[in-house]
Amino acid sequence: MEFEGDDVSRMEFRIRRMTAEDVEAIADAFANFGKTRAQYERYFAEQGRGERLTLLAVAAGGRVVGYANVLWRSAYPHFRREGVPEINDLNVVEEARRRGVGTALIREAEGIVAARGLAVIGIGVGLTPDYAAAQRLYPKLGYVSDGRGVHSSPPWDDAVYLTKTLPP
Repeated sequence: MEFEGDDVSRMEFRIRRMTAEDVEAIADAFANFGKTRAQYERYFAEQGRGERLTLLAVAAGGRVVGYANVLWRSAYPHFRREGVPEINDLNVVEEARRRGVGTALIREAEGIVAARGLAVIGIGVGLTPDYAAAQRLYPKLGYVSDGRGVHSSPPWDDAVYLTKTLPP
């Protein structure tokens, strides 16, 4: 896939599912984010059990520039009760931001959820300035507040949760 960002040069990348061989590359790419290899090993193990799906954005040369998860059973109580899968832990390396990587990851997740016959998908976003880009992006992609206000789940920052109705 090739995507063009709003105000930056084009970047070529593709979206695919994580494999066991990707664990080291993801850990290296996101080491500055405070992420650990053990986290990505857990993601892969949970993917193998059908609990999550981890999608990667991979640039030319095989460099991982982003990832996102689909949690089939969200930890957020409302999504869990309603059976709403959640896009979770979406991250894009700094130099690949504003180039369509996050949008492509979200669109791929939406397509996978819709292909399972599910009508709604959810996503959470932190309320600190660190999440400003996501706070602007998600509504542009059709996500609206679930109307349940701020959710606190220590040790994470306060967040709000959004949903999107998927086309049939």
